[in-house]
Amino acid sequence: MPQLKKIVIVNDQQLWSDFRAGDHGAYTQLIQNYFKQMFTYGIRLNKDRDFVKDCIQDVFYDLWKRRSRTSQVESVKSYLFTAVRNRIYREQKKWNITTEVTDDYAFDAEINIEVRIIEDQNTVELKRKIEGILNNMPPRQKEILYLRFYENMDHTKIAEIMGLNHQVVYNLLHKALLRLRKDWAILPCLFSSLQFYGHIASNK
Repeated sequence: MPQLKKIVIVNDQQLWSDFRAGDHGAYTQLIQNYFKQMFTYGIRLNKDRDFVKDCIQDVFYDLWKRRSRTSQVESVKSYLFTAVRNRIYREQKKWNITTEVTDDYAFDAEINIEVRIIEDQNTVELKRKIEGILNNMPPRQKEILYLRFYENMDHTKIAEIMGLNHQVVYNLLHKALLRLRKDWAILPCLFSSLQFYGHIASNK
């Protein structure tokens, strides 16, 4: 009988280590694994799709150039999200697309309903309510909720990505949750939905 080809599942840490050692296949796999997630996050910071794609490409291009000087990271995903966030704001500043990052910066809180979810009227209404509540929040709170529930990141990773200390992230998330409780009585339903979307996103 012909031997079946063994499928080797390589985790992020191994991919990153191989990439740093100059393995172009590992580098390509990192791009394939994270380009879409970085783009989904990036267009919430800037709606110019081509601009965001260029920023992501620049991040990966720079990574390959300095691969031998890049250290091992604890979380590849949070490292790449941090890199693309910084790149977007740095390039925006060069082209005067926006001002410095303050609480007035934009963050698109649109919730994408996955095709695997039946889009009945209740689901559409849920989407509308979530977006209405989120869009009345300050941008930092919206971004923290997105990273926490959609991207399933913990406080430490969120702090790293947004350049905030752990306590500030905790406080902002706490304020956002209090506001959700005030604005919408069926909070458990909201959390279940956001966590479900985050589960889907983390397994793409």
